[in-house]
Amino acid sequence: MSSNIFLTIAIVTTGIFAVQFILSIFFGDIDADADIDTDISSVVSFKGLTHFGIGFGWYMYLQHNTEIQTYLTGVAIGLIFVFAVWFLYKKAYQLQQTTHSERTEQLVGRECTIYFKQNEKKYTVQISRDGAMREIDVVTESGKSYQTGDKATITAYKDGTLYIQ
Repeated sequence: MSSNIFLTIAIVTTGIFAVQFILSIFFGDIDADADIDTDISSVVSFKGLTHFGIGFGWYMYLQHNTEIQTYLTGVAIGLIFVFAVWFLYKKAYQLQQTTHSERTEQLVGRECTIYFKQNEKKYTVQISRDGAMREIDVVTESGKSYQTGDKATITAYKDGTLYIQ
């Protein structure tokens, strides 16, 4: 009788896991952007309970034994499954890329590449900003004429306008 209960726990939790896995692979997952602090709520979750049921249920079913040592070992194996999932999620969250937005005045002194000329003194340049190549408008202070592909350095930021030499 007890082995049927453990088999039911194992099959139901394994089925829930399989459905979650298939849904996350083929239909994506909900993406929430939040700071992650590790606390007990990240360990005790639906996925944690599901994995506990997988470890505990299958172990108890395969043992066909209801002694206290078997229960304690089953609980320990279930907890190992829970903490393994918690550890994997913790490591996965560390892979998130955090973008720190740079202020425009931080671009002064940075090299840029002339992309195209808008008029006599105004150009659009390509510059690395926030970890990616961006196109921004600049004005030449000296009146020097640039060609597409020329390198220049941003020399100043005044009244919302970037200047190149």
